[in-house]
Amino acid sequence: MAATKYSHPFLNGLKPIVEGHDEEIQQIKEWMKGQPHLPYISDEYVLLFLHSNYFKVKETKDTIECYFTLRNNTPDLFSNRDPLAPKNKTILDITHMVALPKQTEEGYHVLLYRLSDLDYSKLNFADAVRVFCMFNDVKLSEDRLSEGYVVIFDMKGCNLGHLTRVTLPALRAFMHYIQSAHPCRLKKIHVVHTVSFINQVMYLIKPLIHSNLLDLLNFTSEGPEAIVDKELLPEDYGGPAPPVKQLHEEQRRNMEENYREWLIESEIFKVDEKKRIKKPSKGMFASFTSSFKSLDID
Repeated sequence: MAATKYSHPFLNGLKPIVEGHDEEIQQIKEWMKGQPHLPYISDEYVLLFLHSNYFKVKETKDTIECYFTLRNNTPDLFSNRDPLAPKNKTILDITHMVALPKQTEEGYHVLLYRLSDLDYSKLNFADAVRVFCMFNDVKLSEDRLSEGYVVIFDMKGCNLGHLTRVTLPALRAFMHYIQSAHPCRLKKIHVVHTVSFINQVMYLIKPLIHSNLLDLLNFTSEGPEAIVDKELLPEDYGGPAPPVKQLHEEQRRNMEENYREWLIESEIFKVDEKKRIKKPSKGMFASFTSSFKSLDID
């Protein structure tokens, strides 16, 4: 692969490099040499995958394979990554996607997602998943090797109209990516201000959820202040941090101004199926039935 203009997966590099894992890095690099369908990636990229799997080599190989295969096989979610493209701008207009300024006592980063415009007709689910993944790639770049992530989905204002906008192919790909490919240490997922139709939502997604991820889920009809330290929260939720809207606008501007070309360039990181020596078992990635990435739970 030709040299990239930007550093991936960390725009500003990873310094200092984590020491003591040269052997694992070398094992992954040697394995990748025998996988011509995989793209060339930097040692920093390898380190991100290893770190997310707690430096377990086998699990890291599985994550790498799934990550780059999904990015090739689901172009609706992983191509057209320009944050200024009209479809992506629409999603950034109708949602708030923010990283809270402070970390938890354990050193975990906290991410908050919610709707800012409740008109369900404006929501395209595949576009929303694409922008969600773009946002998370930026966060991985900026947070570097985070000890973990606590995720909050605020469902306030969601209605059955939003549920009708969910498309099954995009949902299946999204769930498979989060569980098997996203290179981060996921610690907890809080769904707050749960809606009256939460049972219908779970009926839709539960067959797609591995038991390890199910253990991370927490549902509450209360707000974020009931499940995380209020000192971490924006003033919308009674905390000292700036309002969610302000955080979203700042982080959106960062994505558009500092990460636009980086995100566009990142589209090259995917498998080349023509170079794959051995095809995966029938339906492995089309039906998303391959084994899920193991999630370590504290």
